[in-house]
Amino acid sequence: MDRPTRARAGEPGPEVGREQGRGLLALDFDGVVCDALDECALITWLGEQPYDPALPGPGQLARVPGEFTERFRKVRDYARVLDHFLVAHHPAAGAIGSQAEFDRLYAALPQPRVRRFVAGASAARDRLREKEPEFWLGLHTLYPGIPGLLRRAGVPVVIVTAKDESSVRAILAHHGLEAAVAEVYGECAAKPEAVREACARRGVPLEAATFVDDNLTNVRGVSAAGVRARWALWGYQTPEHRAEAAEFGITGLELTGLAGLLSTF
Repeated sequence: MDRPTRARAGEPGPEVGREQGRGLLALDFDGVVCDALDECALITWLGEQPYDPALPGPGQLARVPGEFTERFRKVRDYARVLDHFLVAHHPAAGAIGSQAEFDRLYAALPQPRVRRFVAGASAARDRLREKEPEFWLGLHTLYPGIPGLLRRAGVPVVIVTAKDESSVRAILAHHGLEAAVAEVYGECAAKPEAVREACARRGVPLEAATFVDDNLTNVRGVSAAGVRARWALWGYQTPEHRAEAAEFGITGLELTGLAGLLSTF
């Protein structure tokens, strides 16, 4: 279920203006900036299960069955938006072997159930973030080198992610990185459109922007829009996507090579 791209309101600030037209770095969040597998598995579980308000966060996490977490780990490799996480509740999810199989399972889910799940999972995330911030923030780990890269990028950095904007901003603020990111496009199902908008707002030619995502489908979509797109190998991938990347000549990007992108601006 696609929702409109959401971005921070207002014009780009002075920090952005100093670099106008030079370039832009657009990054996915989960799987590129931070690892949040346990958090995503927990809110996926709570999207379908009753939330016990008397039980603290660690207890909520301990209630998640191990077999469910393993199914979610498989689903996470194929999912692009929160709606897709519902597939982890399907008993056949653990046997998914291709994007086509995943897409078929998702397409068979009744949309009213998808909407209820998204509302429930989002409410659980909001509650944990607001009521138990230390526990919730502890479920997010920044990948090595990411803080330094964001601070020294030298061009505007925008986050283009399926995660909600409030969560992304809370995590960035926790790590003292709120000033290092110019804009957040949250709950974003249409990443090519978001990157095009971010470039247009700053007078940056599409060919001067670089986009990094661990989902190959997103990488191919943004690349088709005329943006330099790189496939992050430190996030979530599948053997099928690695074969597809080889077929289309897409070179993966290792985490150790991420800093080298800065020299291309």
